[in-house]
Amino acid sequence: MNYWEECISIAADECDLLLTKEQLEYLADAVAGGHENYGMAFGHDCIPNPLQTENDRLKKELRTEQDKVICTVCAGKGEIVSHGPVHSAVSSCWKCRGEGRHTR
Repeated sequence: MNYWEECISIAADECDLLLTKEQLEYLADAVAGGHENYGMAFGHDCIPNPLQTENDRLKKELRTEQDKVICTVCAGKGEIVSHGPVHSAVSSCWKCRGEGRHTR
């Protein structure tokens, strides 16, 4: 006996219904078909899966990070030091924006 036949058989017994083998098989096939088409009937197959969407976003972000190279302007420090005669000034690197790495 398959899953749907067993479910319907139990429900019929609880309701004191007598079903023939053919009736039980027919109802089980109808329920199985309805279950397979449930998502399509209510648009669940059209709605993007939020977990898959987040997974795709994180994969793209990871690829972007893996493609970054060490900044040659600041040597990966993220800062540029300008030395003057009396004092020095520190600023964020203009090329990597202070991250120390940038895309190619």
